[in-house]
Parts: sequence; structure tokens; C-alpha cells
Amino acid sequence: MTAVEDKKVKTLVEMTSVKLQCSSPDRELVVFPRWHCFQSKNEYQTPQFVKFFIENREPYKVAYTVKAREKIFRIDTACGILECGERRVLKLFLISADDWPLAINEYTQRRLKLAVESLRIPNDIQPDNLKEATQMSKAIWKRSINEWPLERLYTKINVTLISSNPSAQTAAVPLVPVSPKIGA
Repeated sequence: MTAVEDKKVKTLVEMTSVKLQCSSPDRELVVFPRWHCFQSKNEYQTPQFVKFFIENREPYKVAYTVKAREKIFRIDTACGILECGERRVLKLFLISADDWPLAINEYTQRRLKLAVESLRIPNDIQPDNLKEATQMSKAIWKRSINEWPLERLYTKINVTLISSNPSAQTAAVPLVPVSPKIGA
């Protein structure tokens, strides 16, 4: 599990020359809240954000990354390293609807998902600052595709965009077909 005996890895350059052995954490990260609702009166023309926290409850370090399938979100610190017991507050930004790849009705009234992935890393990795930790985490995640493809653990975050358009709200309600009565 150790990178190199009695050597602390503090920079990205040092980490590239070290053989790492990462594994799956025992438990998923604590994410609170797991549900986020956005509501807009101007059809999401104004960017919005919400804060949430992630916490490592394991007795070892983990690298994390936050991923979204929909390209309408941004995260202030999407990658990083969490010490044992550390809690980090993140901001989830919803960009303006002008920059969305699809129409507004493709995203509203639906459950959108984000994934917080975590990977157990050696305790010898000790970055000096947050920027170095972010760069090291990105490098670990790039290496994980080939070296530890099945070792990550996922925590889901759910997001709902509520439409202020009344016609969009009624269109989201499924219609139940009524079968004719026999013998009436």
C-alpha cells in the first residue's frame, strides 16, 4: 500500500516516478445533502449555485472526483484528496441556460445525477497545498483507468430543475390510458 518506504510524496513530479497501489475504500463518502433542487423564474437565464459537503469517514486518505453526465454543471473543486475524517464544502454551479447544449425542457422536471467517485490512496501522498492536491488527484484518476479500473466507489447526488412554466409541469405528469368498460 505504500508508495516508497519512508518517502513522502509531496508534488506531482514525485508522484509520477513512484509506483502507486490504490484500492477501493471500505465505505462511500458522506455527501450531504444528496438531493438538490433548482428553481428559476427566468427560465434559468441566471446562473445559480448550491453548497454541499463531502466527508471522508475512513481512517485513511482518499482521492475524490465529482462527475456529471449533463454538461450544465460546474464544480469549484471537482478533484481532490481528503485526509481521514476531513470534510470539504463544494459548490455546484448551474450555468446559464444560454450555454446548455440542449433545450431547457430536456433538463427540467427530471432527475439529473452526479457521481462522487472515491479511491483509497497511500498515506505517503502528502500534498503541500490544495492546488497540488487537485493536480495529484487528477493524475491519480487518469492512471486509475488502466491500473485500478474496478477499485472506485460511487456516491450519487440527485439534482432536480423545477420549471416555472405551467405547461411544462403538466406535460411531465404521465397520462394513464383508460380502458373501456366491457358490457356497459
